[in-house]
Amino acid sequence: RVHLLQRLRDLRDWAHFIHDSITMDQPYETGKQDLLVAYLGDEFLRGFAVDSASLARRIDVMIEKIEASAAPAGKISVPSR
Repeated sequence: RVHLLQRLRDLRDWAHFIHDSITMDQPYETGKQDLLVAYLGDEFLRGFAVDSASLARRIDVMIEKIEASAAPAGKISVPSR
């Protein structure tokens, strides 16, 4: 469970990174937004921004549900192989 949660947090962080990367210029990226719009179009970029933000929110929900369903260590039943 710990590894699963860590992987989900990593994926959520990547979704945030993608969203931020396509919606904001960093000081060293002057003009990036204009280039993205020129190459891909404003509508595509807006959709991509919405999708990446939505993905981050959905992963947050997954994390919350897994954390909320955690049973105390002594009560977890793990099937043996």
